[in-house]
Amino acid sequence: MKYYVINSDGKEISFDITGNSRLENGIIAYNVSKEDTTKDYYFKKLAGKTYISNDGTNWKKSTPLSTLSHIVNGNDALKVYRGFKPSGLGSSDAGSLITDMPGKVVKVLTTEGAVVNQGDTLLILEAMKMENEIKAGMDGVVKAVHVGEGQALESGHLMIEIEE
Repeated sequence: MKYYVINSDGKEISFDITGNSRLENGIIAYNVSKEDTTKDYYFKKLAGKTYISNDGTNWKKSTPLSTLSHIVNGNDALKVYRGFKPSGLGSSDAGSLITDMPGKVVKVLTTEGAVVNQGDTLLILEAMKMENEIKAGMDGVVKAVHVGEGQALESGHLMIEIEE
């Protein structure tokens, strides 16, 4: 599962977490991949709390990522998106849905003037042989749809604009 963490300045960190089904003495092991590195992390539950370790010996209390939507780190509030990141949340505003990678528009699920809510799927984009749901990053009204079904897109293409 891919996770996206975005701070209040819009800086983004993404990483993949895959469980490799190792369950030993109630401990679940996960591989976490960030850029070119992969590490194993171990999780266990004890007395209703979740603990994490990167060596299987030293444990720290943790919040389970499956229920996480916000993290407070010092003076910074971080938003966590599990499985998807609404387009435009990184360097541009949440109302600009911009492709992160080249792809082909499979289906457009909205029209100009439509009222949308944050997290609504607005179109399906096929990229790297996978269908990706492009979701609204904010509540608002669709100002413009700049793509059509079957259209091939390059990275950085503005697909949909939403205004509050």
